[in-house]
Amino acid sequence: MTRIRLAAGLLGLTLMSACSVLPESEPLTTYQLPAPRLATSSQPPLPHSLRIITPAASYALQTPRIMVTPEGNTLTSYQGARWTDPNPVLLREHLVQAFQQSGSFKSVSTEVHALQTDIQLYSDLRQFQTLYRGDSVSAIIELDAKLVDPGSRGVIASRHFRVSQPLTDTAVPAVVDGLSSAADTLAQQLLDWSRATLRQDQAQ
Repeated sequence: MTRIRLAAGLLGLTLMSACSVLPESEPLTTYQLPAPRLATSSQPPLPHSLRIITPAASYALQTPRIMVTPEGNTLTSYQGARWTDPNPVLLREHLVQAFQQSGSFKSVSTEVHALQTDIQLYSDLRQFQTLYRGDSVSAIIELDAKLVDPGSRGVIASRHFRVSQPLTDTAVPAVVDGLSSAADTLAQQLLDWSRATLRQDQAQ
């Protein structure tokens, strides 16, 4: 019996010492992008249904982490903070909301629902992060976009977009606001470009 008690005591001490060296879980705050703040278009909607495909992105950006380039070509993330979705999905949903809010198209969907569509918007997400350059800090979104005819798979038009939103506060909530403003600007530029391109294509 004494041996059993001794063994139990040693086991308890072993478990306690093991628990004491386990790392504490990192406090985590989850952020979402605020809803787009775009005005409804005064022009009649185009007779096209549009599908916004989730942007392709590098492995480093395919994460819910909020990314930052503190210097040079390094890419890291803010500790204790993340998005509700991986960066490409987060941006896709923001663009869908903006396009729907604008009322510029007959309908707007994503590849998730695989609905019939007249036009598809493909893109490559190059940057979605905070960028430090000397004393200046900016929220950066860089996107290569293509409007594609899903029937012929032909590219109707393509364009490079780069939005830079200066930041005066580098705390994470301010970074989220900065990226939100940059996403709104990008959405408006994409809307203006796609609307003008498809109207011109329709007139030909």
